Amino acid sequence: MKKAILLLFFLLLGFQNIKAQKISKMDYDKLSKLEGIEYLGGITFYIEKKSEILIAVQNDSIKWKADIVKNCGKRKVDINSVFIRNGKLKVSFGKNSIAFVDIENGEIECLTEETQKIKDQELINFTNQSINKK
Repeated sequence: MKKAILLLFFLLLGFQNIKAQKISKMDYDKLSKLEGIEYLGGITFYIEKKSEILIAVQNDSIKWKADIVKNCGKRKVDINSVFIRNGKLKVSFGKNSIAFVDIENGEIECLTEETQKIKDQELINFTNQSINKK
């Protein structure tokens, strides 16, 4: 009787370990890697092929997922480009939409057209000031 219980225990333990390994492995076939964009600490960025969700992966585990298109109120648009800028990912999608995603926690900041114009104007003013000082 003790042998049967012990055998059953080991079988259950072995089955749980095998099942856990299958669940924890990422399915890279469903993802598109963003080549050339890696961050300190070995963070790599991917985009899901079907749903256009941005994913940060660190040490083969998902750090965060960010559904930029859904959170910014757009439908049926694709992500056009992704750049690293000041510790954030600058994501352009649709025709003129831009969002910033914090690399550490995946927080999304959607920019409206007005805030985009303000940021662009600040950048232009900054470059003009640096040119005038020379």
